Amino acid sequence: MPEYLKKYSKDWKINNARKISSTATGDIYLVESDDKRAVLKILNDLGVKDELPGSYFLKICEGLGAARLFKFDERALLMEYLPGENLYQFSKINNEKRASEIFCEVIRKIRRPAHTIDSKRLVDYAKLFSVLEDIEIKKEMRELFECARYLVRELLKTQSEEVILHGDLHHENIISRATGEFVCFDPKGMVGDPSYELGTTLKNPWDYPEISQNIEIFKRRAKYFSKELLLPYNRVIGFSFVHLCLSMAWALEQGTNYEHQLKLAQKLFQTKILG
Repeated sequence: MPEYLKKYSKDWKINNARKISSTATGDIYLVESDDKRAVLKILNDLGVKDELPGSYFLKICEGLGAARLFKFDERALLMEYLPGENLYQFSKINNEKRASEIFCEVIRKIRRPAHTIDSKRLVDYAKLFSVLEDIEIKKEMRELFECARYLVRELLKTQSEEVILHGDLHHENIISRATGEFVCFDPKGMVGDPSYELGTTLKNPWDYPEISQNIEIFKRRAKYFSKELLLPYNRVIGFSFVHLCLSMAWALEQGTNYEHQLKLAQKLFQTKILG
């Protein structure tokens, strides 16, 4: 038994641990805790650096719209087991409208004004945008990044609200409980403009480009989110474009593919809807 698994099995009274997956940030185990199924995630060094704000986000939500967090420290977290399917179940039957409804239900539950909670342990989303200035970009991206940098300045200057943010809210990060209620998990844990939350949402479902790369569907979804969540449409669109450029910058840093983000960003830029 790995050292950390042995430690948490003893300290948190966990039984019957079975490794079910590994991610870039740690190992995930299905376990029993207090005679119930739970999920234990033991973090590696990257996870220790990146995931602690997400644990604080789950603690703040207290199970409302988000997975219940039972215990956590700087090296591990123990959370509820979610047995259901993610939102791809709707994408694959071309029912993105239902997926959008669930996104809104979850966002309404997790949204809290930042000033009402202790948000010091969450990430200030404004820190993300520096990469747009620092990264060495490809020629095909220059016009897009110039637009993104302008939008960031305008969006931050006109921001009037700050809330806690999941920060990575896409179809695979929302799963149903045994009761059928959908909740989010695997948050980044941020504070920022509420419209930023939809940036990841709108570039997905990644595995269904007939939805995520269709600009008319994109605009229709953005309008729906704007109406249902009482967010200005131009800010939803603006932050979605900025997030696409952020995602490309991160892909460049990591040496991964950015074709999906580039195609969608170009379509948004060419439609002249960015203001």
